[in-house]
Amino acid sequence: MIKRKINVLVSAAAASAFLFSCASAPQGKSSSRKQIDEMQIEIEDEFKNTEEKSTKEPHSIRVQDTSNQLETQFKEYLNEIDIKIVSKPKKVVYSKTDFKEPFVIQVTDSNGPATDMDITVSWPTSRNDDTITYSTAQLKTDSHGQISFKPEASRISVKDIISFYPTPVSSSASIVQASYAAGVQSEYAVKSSFTTYPGGILFVYDFNENGKPTQNNFSLLQNLRNQGINAGNAPISDVAYLSKPVSTIYNDCKAMVGNEAKFLVFGSFKYAAPAEETASGVKCTLVAELTCVDMANGEKLYKTSIVESAIDKSKWNAEQKCREALAKKATDAIIYGM
Repeated sequence: MIKRKINVLVSAAAASAFLFSCASAPQGKSSSRKQIDEMQIEIEDEFKNTEEKSTKEPHSIRVQDTSNQLETQFKEYLNEIDIKIVSKPKKVVYSKTDFKEPFVIQVTDSNGPATDMDITVSWPTSRNDDTITYSTAQLKTDSHGQISFKPEASRISVKDIISFYPTPVSSSASIVQASYAAGVQSEYAVKSSFTTYPGGILFVYDFNENGKPTQNNFSLLQNLRNQGINAGNAPISDVAYLSKPVSTIYNDCKAMVGNEAKFLVFGSFKYAAPAEETASGVKCTLVAELTCVDMANGEKLYKTSIVESAIDKSKWNAEQKCREALAKKATDAIIYGM
């Protein structure tokens, strides 16, 4: 803008000089115009140099950083709030069926019910064997500082947790961790719909410390029955089936039981390591390798590997305790993983 104003003034001055020269000295027209042009070039060069200097030496501008201030205020507020579970589903929920009751939480701060507060809910929605993936949703507390959340029918069976926590104001790791720590968790349990009537069949073998099969695993069968699941041993009994393809085990069982079973569990309980003498007694460590199959089509439903240890004065007692504890874990895994 400065350069434009100067050019206008110079042009006006040139015009006056030109008229004056025309009246008093007609022969000096070319010479006066040349002088004016040279004057304009000199002025432009002077301001050009001034602009270049200002470009090379810019003034620093201070911008207030509000992000840290916002995070600090958020962390301070987290110390004031309290989140509690008011109620949760009491009825048994099966995969692919609707929740009959919601999860209800209450949020309060130093002023009472925290209304219109942003809360994030995180819950398990998919799995690949024992790897679970979670979904999140953003909710707001009502005029009473409460949130009622009823998940959609679960596509999977799972026993895990559902979490409610203040929505972080940034993606900073410290803020996210602080938000989660200020939240609350509740058990999130969905049983496999395959465990409903008519139940299923088991082809699970016990192996001794020498790696030899001994008998069908009775503990797992009994634990499933104790949980109200109709279960029985598979019609095949040859342990050689454990080394055969899943399709062979399925087809041979299907040919004999038809539609009388929803699921098949096959696998083994073996020693994960030799029995070990310790200061407290003999330590026994076993591993359960299990695969669950859909008896409607032969597709794999779930596969897991579970390790358990037990110590007792004698090796036999340690092994029995270990098998019982492992059977309980395996039962839980089947019910909430298949």
